[in-house]
Amino acid sequence: MNILGKWKITEVQVFSSEGLNLVWRTATDILADEKADDYVKQSLQYKYIFTEDGKALLLFPIPANAPKEEVEKAIASGEFKLYDDNTMILEEKAWKEENGKLYFDSGAKGEVLGEAVSPWVEIKETADGIEVMSYRLVRE
Repeated sequence: MNILGKWKITEVQVFSSEGLNLVWRTATDILADEKADDYVKQSLQYKYIFTEDGKALLLFPIPANAPKEEVEKAIASGEFKLYDDNTMILEEKAWKEENGKLYFDSGAKGEVLGEAVSPWVEIKETADGIEVMSYRLVRE
């Protein structure tokens, strides 16, 4: 599978209305849901770019109403990097191919029952794209 290029979010894994288990919801459904969490709605604007050199860039569009001075201040502080005139890089992670499978560096750290947790999670292929952690993505 060729992962290189730009991807957008089409589905997100969220807790069910009963809060007992995780379910997949489409971006369209979440955006139309007045009760949906604002953070989840905002995250639906994220884009992923997977580069040839093993980088996975998480991009976020700069809000049209964001004061230019605030954007420049955030970039100057190193909090964010500018990707292009309208987009910031929120995170830069890594991806890799190993034994015919693709993996994403989740950044997870720690231990479970005394065993180190690997930050590498498998990128799964779906019918129309890929699944990365709690997002389903399609090519943009």
